[in-house]
Parts: sequence; structure tokens; C-alpha cells
Amino acid sequence: MNTVARSPHIVDGSRSVHPNGRFPSAALVLVGVLPLLPLLPAIVDTRPGFRLILISLVLYTAVLAVALWSWVRSLRERLIRVSARGPLRFTPSPGVRISSWLVPVTGLLPAAATFLVQSLALPTMGGRLLEWGPYVLAVVSLVGLGREILAQGQPLGLVLDERGLHGVRRSARVDATWEEIGTTAPVGPHGPKLAISIAGRAPVILDAHHLGSDPAAVASAVSFFRDAPDQRPALVDGVAAMRTVESTLRSRPAG
Repeated sequence: MNTVARSPHIVDGSRSVHPNGRFPSAALVLVGVLPLLPLLPAIVDTRPGFRLILISLVLYTAVLAVALWSWVRSLRERLIRVSARGPLRFTPSPGVRISSWLVPVTGLLPAAATFLVQSLALPTMGGRLLEWGPYVLAVVSLVGLGREILAQGQPLGLVLDERGLHGVRRSARVDATWEEIGTTAPVGPHGPKLAISIAGRAPVILDAHHLGSDPAAVASAVSFFRDAPDQRPALVDGVAAMRTVESTLRSRPAG
């Protein structure tokens, strides 16, 4: 799905979108080193079975590192990412969407390599961790793939149309009319979240990575169309709808 990334000045950007209010540079460096841990033994060890398993682990950890980097980099203060076609849809970045499939798929590689090594009796290192660890990872990966497949029945991202709010995959599901929607606000010190209160239900907490946008900006857009029913026909064109929000909020007097 094509998307357009914009930075409308509908929020001041003073609230960080990152956990604990700062970009996790040290954590990304640490994750980036992970592929080196199995890579070094794979280079120096001569046992073909052991080397095959280690190479599969190198591929998995490398994909995991890239996925985490894409996850963190997908959000910036004031950033709004919406679908370029159709109704207003806050949608995750391509990197987040691809990694949600790629990480569990590559998580099956160590189990496949271990099965091949055991079937062909290739020389490798013994130990329960090396024998069963890849299969445990494969089970976890299959669960992740299953969740992705089951989530395909939901609209991707958060959709705003004349009826209300719908969608969001791999996060809490939203399906509410405008009349049911109460307050919307960014919440949580340990990561970017968006809280939406819905009449007669518990508040829905959404991870902003599944929206691809600054949760404060999304909250402002939802509140705008909740309070301005005469503007909701503009929601049929998401890009134009965000221009309407931006121009209206800019024209309002401060305070």
C-alpha cells in the first residue's frame, strides 16, 4: 500500500514518541551486535553441521536487528503517515509491515537447519540447547505467523470514515461509531501509545507503531473529526482530510 509521510504542525512535538523520552541508541547498537555472536564461531569452526546452524542464526538475528531498527525509526515527533488512497487511514511504515512477516519466517530457518543436520548426521556441537532451541524458536515463530494470518481480516492501521474508527492489526482492535468515541490522548511513559475511550467499554490502548504516526497527532485528528461532524465527508480522501485538519488547527488562535 502506498503511503505518504507528512509532518503537519497540529501538535508541538514536545512529547517524545520513544520509550522514556529518548531515542534508544544504545539498545540499537546492542541489538546490532547480536549477529556477530554466531557469525564469529561460524567462520572459525570447521564442523559443517555446526556452521550451518550458526549461519541460520546469523540470518535470523540480522533480520531481527533490522526489524527493530525499522520499528524504532518508523516514528518521529509530529510525523503522520497515512494511506495515499482511500479514506483517512493511519498506517504503519512499510518496514514495520514487512518485518512482521519476515521475522517469524526467518525464525524457522534454525529449525530447518537443525533438522537437516540431524537427518544427514552432519558433525555439529552437542547439547540440549543446540538440539532443541531452534525448534522452540520455530514454535514461537509459527505462533507469530498464525497471528499475522488471523489478523488479515482486520483493516490495516486505524481507519477514520464517516461511520467512525475501525481497524489496527496486531494491537487492540477498534470498531466504534463517532457517537461512542470519547477522549483520545497519547499515554504511557514506556513507549508510544494512544488511548481512545469508548462509551460502555474499556479504553482501547493502541501501540503507535501500528499507526505509523505520532500518537499525539493522531489524537488531534480523531478529536477534530469527533467534534466536527460537518467535516467528516472529507474523510473519503485521507490526504485531503489531513490537509483540512492542519489548515483548521493552524487558523485557530493559540490557547
